Amino acid sequence: MKGQAFIAIFALSALIIGCSKPDSGSGGPANGGATSGTTTPVAALKDLKIEDIEPGKGEGAKEGDTLAMLYRGQLVDGSVFDGNMDGEFKAMPDKDPFSLNLGMGMVIPGWDKGLIGIKVGGLRKLSIPASMAYGPQAQAKIPANSDLIFNVRCLDIVRRGEESVIDIKDTKAGTGAEVKKGDKVTIHYVGKLLNDKEFDSSRKANKPFSFTVGAGEVVPGFDKGVIGMRKGGVRMLRIPPGAAYGANPAGAIPPNSVLKFEMELLQINGK
Repeated sequence: MKGQAFIAIFALSALIIGCSKPDSGSGGPANGGATSGTTTPVAALKDLKIEDIEPGKGEGAKEGDTLAMLYRGQLVDGSVFDGNMDGEFKAMPDKDPFSLNLGMGMVIPGWDKGLIGIKVGGLRKLSIPASMAYGPQAQAKIPANSDLIFNVRCLDIVRRGEESVIDIKDTKAGTGAEVKKGDKVTIHYVGKLLNDKEFDSSRKANKPFSFTVGAGEVVPGFDKGVIGMRKGGVRMLRIPPGAAYGANPAGAIPPNSVLKFEMELLQINGK
């Protein structure tokens, strides 16, 4: 939220525009980079191979959708060169989810094509020929002409055209008048990324947070998400990038992040 302090995010997000350090964190498979002097292997794969290990739920991803991913990248000899997911396909606590706009050339072709149809919660193995990865360009721990193996898990899909649509679930109803635009509300909240990494919490700081609804003091998803709540109510929000910080990083929040909030309404207009 505006005015809240966050720690610095991983600088690795620069990878997505073509830097050459895919081993340094959760920056995903870039679409270009500089060469290095590592030994050149002979590419063996001719075609992209897709294997669904866990099917996931809902509608599959389409071009133009924004995906939040966990991934683990390996060479064919099994050596890991990058990832934000461990060998048990679980999120690494020190790494952030990786977001991409599918089919827009933000990542290597093997990802753009290989992630089509993946579902939320789905775990997929991509065996990517060098021609759909980095080809003759070596990148850090990836020698030139390397076939690549990725295990990827889809945490969330923001559908094209729904970049600002928030999801609301009330877990406790509350009592009294409903919050409306112009009210000053006081809440407790806990904010997490999709991998459940906590980035901010008024509860942990023991400092309730107040703002005027509709005054632009918070991200749009917060303004919309609190409307209709009653005092004592507890609500879960899923806020997509278009109703949060979009492509701009915000402290511990990486670019294009879907945010999860639990909020409890403590007061309306000081009562």
